Amino acid sequence: MTLKMSVKYCCLVMLLLGISLLDDSEPVEAAPGKIDMASSLMEGQRQVYHSHLANSLLFMDGGLNSRQQDDVYPATHIAFAPGSDESRMNFSWYAPSTWRAGQVQYAKVAAGTEIFPETAAVTVEAQLKNATFGYSAHEAVITGLDSESHYLYRLGNGRGNWTDAFLFQTQNPESYEFVMIADPQIGASGNIEADRRAWEKTLQQATVRTPNSSFIVSAGDQVDARDSEAEYAAYFAPRPLRHYPTATTIGNHDNTYHYSSHFNVPNENKELGNYDNSGGNYYFSYGDTLFMNLNSNSLNPEEHIQFMEETMEATADREWKWKILIFHHSIYSAAAHSQSEFVLELRDQLVPAIDAIGFDAVLMGHDHSYVRTYQMKNFQVLKNHMVQDGALINPHGTVYITGSTASGSKFYNMQPEREPYSAVRKQWEAPTYMSFRVEPERLSFQTYRTDTEELVDEYEIIKDSSIETIVPALEQVELTANSTVLATTDNTFYPQVALTVEGENVEGGQYDILAESITFRTDSDDVQIKGGVVELAENAAAGTVEVYAEIVDGDRIWDSNVIELELVDHDEIDLLARGSNWRYLDDGSDQGTAWRSAEFDDGDWERGSAPLGFPEDEERPEFGEVGTLIGYGSDEDDKIALTYFRAEFDVEQADDIGNRGYVEFGVDDGVILYLNGEEIMRFNMPEKGEFGFEDYQGAVMDEYYGSESKIERIYLDETALSQLKNGRNVLSAQVHQDDRFSSDLYWDMELVVNTK
Repeated sequence: MTLKMSVKYCCLVMLLLGISLLDDSEPVEAAPGKIDMASSLMEGQRQVYHSHLANSLLFMDGGLNSRQQDDVYPATHIAFAPGSDESRMNFSWYAPSTWRAGQVQYAKVAAGTEIFPETAAVTVEAQLKNATFGYSAHEAVITGLDSESHYLYRLGNGRGNWTDAFLFQTQNPESYEFVMIADPQIGASGNIEADRRAWEKTLQQATVRTPNSSFIVSAGDQVDARDSEAEYAAYFAPRPLRHYPTATTIGNHDNTYHYSSHFNVPNENKELGNYDNSGGNYYFSYGDTLFMNLNSNSLNPEEHIQFMEETMEATADREWKWKILIFHHSIYSAAAHSQSEFVLELRDQLVPAIDAIGFDAVLMGHDHSYVRTYQMKNFQVLKNHMVQDGALINPHGTVYITGSTASGSKFYNMQPEREPYSAVRKQWEAPTYMSFRVEPERLSFQTYRTDTEELVDEYEIIKDSSIETIVPALEQVELTANSTVLATTDNTFYPQVALTVEGENVEGGQYDILAESITFRTDSDDVQIKGGVVELAENAAAGTVEVYAEIVDGDRIWDSNVIELELVDHDEIDLLARGSNWRYLDDGSDQGTAWRSAEFDDGDWERGSAPLGFPEDEERPEFGEVGTLIGYGSDEDDKIALTYFRAEFDVEQADDIGNRGYVEFGVDDGVILYLNGEEIMRFNMPEKGEFGFEDYQGAVMDEYYGSESKIERIYLDETALSQLKNGRNVLSAQVHQDDRFSSDLYWDMELVVNTK
């Protein structure tokens, strides 16, 4: 390659990547007394780092010393990853377009060695695969690695041109460490370079604190724009990624063929879990630990279950001490995505398989906040454990961990109400990482925030059959039901009756009662109970039935309290259907209170079918997209606070209406609803007080309780329904925006009542 051509390639690489190869970040200084910086491995790595930086500068400056540019192989986007087991490593990298596959050379060296020993090197031919225009992607696997050894590797073009050599160290697979991070999502802040610096700072702190890590686990969303090579270049830029293999996960921002072009993963099933050609599910092992990694973008959870079952069959000859599952979309989180329909469906589908396989830990991301659950099994929180020095001894179930962002490029607000499964939930608004330690009888991890280097969470599990597991004994059992009324006919009114058995131990804490130890009993053939759900037999008659639970706990059988269920004949009337016609006023005027009454003349108002709102693609589950586009004022940066809605419906015989009803609705952001001028419910607004045309929801409420991924239901009592009258009735809704910059508005509802 001529000097002119070499410079051309260098400029092309820098232009396409959109990022400087110079590293201007400050070195990470250890807090006094916190981190041992004397490790020979880290000293060797530091020397390699400085060598790599110097050679990178030489490559860019036109060859101002004896090493010429023609000697340097311009490999970029180097993805160094764990192989199928601890004796292998996988590689993938980009280089300028070529029809000739590159090479990997590696050699075992003594600790602290800097010079690549060419005479002792093993050369592995790579294979070509698809890449971004102007590049070729190369992938290779090196094998036969010894444990607890130092290696140097370099990448080449097969013509004698090589990258600098990079050091890595294999560890003892029986007792080792790894680092977990989630959601670097480079570019999400709008500043790629700032995200890169923060990402590198996290990796440097993590690898300095845990210098002997065997690998890094990333729970997905390496980049923000799935096809941005500039963001990928910034993701790959940190030096630790050349020295520590990284097991990456496909996030929703990675789910395209660009991801598969960049990463080479072991034991990949390209058919199961593959979404938009981004890549399938894969697995690898390290010692007696099995790691499975799922592409949770796949809309077919059955494929994930099939993959997990087939992986267990394929590795049936191994006795796994630990099993760890990794995927992106957290199914037990606490922020913006925690209640999305996709996430809840994924939870329903995957948890039974996770329980059946017996995973010890599930590592996830996506929600840009931190959650560690209690031990979980069958969707149930388990708290009754034997504990020694803070460690759980031989616990049942699985711990689920949602890592926060590793770069701080984006954060999500937490839901206002604590989830029952969350043992620790926090939004620090700072990048975090986790350091795991895996030993023959012990699995533990510690979580750190990078801005203060503070330890913010730690957890430890001991699995040792030689320890007699003694937990606080069961003291009492209680049976509860979410509802005690069942209708003898199909209806949308009464919720499904679900029974829950809870135990209390002798110390006053929770005693874990597992589903397999419960048998539900009833005194009637009109009901049957399956999995805690009460179902009516065909032709069940109105009346009362009794149910209770029988619990087997060791050699003792416990009977719970008895719950009486009422079976009722039921009929219901849909007084106002979703998608009905509404009058609306969207001019920002002050209508006072007169507009709420049934007698108010709204003939000058606009009219349209629900859902009503903006923009046109705004939607809610089941209710659908906006059907009538309404206004928000003349300034999109100063939207009106309040929009008025009125709808009419007729009642033939108000005396026939019963004592219960419900309003099911979708709203953005808050609403107060009136029936014939009297308030019957409010949502996402203060419980008391009058609010008018100038009141933004965000200004009068400290919290936002709505979720754009679900429909709300509020039940009405006899007092509210007493406002109904024969003939014409009017519902009036005042819908408040959260603030003047609000990007959307939505309103639709239905009113259903029972009959006497």
